[in-house]
Amino acid sequence: MSETPTSSVPIPARDARPRRTQEARSAETRARLLDATIASLVEVGYASTTTTAVCERAGVSRGAQVHHFPRKQDLVVAAVAHLAARRAAELRRRAEAVPDANGADRLDALLDLVTDAFGGPLFDAALELWVAARTDAELHRSLYQFERLAGRGLASLWREVAGELANHERFDALLELTMHMARGMALQKILRSDDSARRRLQSLWREMAGQALRGPSV
Repeated sequence: MSETPTSSVPIPARDARPRRTQEARSAETRARLLDATIASLVEVGYASTTTTAVCERAGVSRGAQVHHFPRKQDLVVAAVAHLAARRAAELRRRAEAVPDANGADRLDALLDLVTDAFGGPLFDAALELWVAARTDAELHRSLYQFERLAGRGLASLWREVAGELANHERFDALLELTMHMARGMALQKILRSDDSARRRLQSLWREMAGQALRGPSV
């Protein structure tokens, strides 16, 4: 009696990779939607950013988008907050690398960080929402709350970077002025590619800021 031949078909090895949890899959879907929303806001603007187009960019179903973000307003504000959190983490890493110095060197580092905060995709995306919020009361309410929280977080970081400079009675006013100036200069860059005027004004502001923190309160 002949022996039954052994099958030569290999048995596939069990996949040793752990399965992702539902929470991990959900977080990935959210991240893809938020990243796609930012890309859309920067490339085509708020008016042309639709939830359908965002889903196509993200490779996510419409149902998944509605589950996470029922309305366009929810999606765009969450996207800007998502990018702001990443940007804040980046700025904090830069702040931690600031040399332990005082006086003019520390002030220069602070002004550089404040100026850099108003630029790049975050500023472009936020600008789209600011303009849209002028005539959209619901978007305005949501964006206002986000901006208040984000502004407080940045102001806290700037004070940490400032060190002893933050104890000056003019510091808060100087910080607010710097943020307004940086935002205005970032807006100017939309229409003017020449950066020489901006660099000249920044140099003048450094000098004025230094004088303000050296002198007494008015």
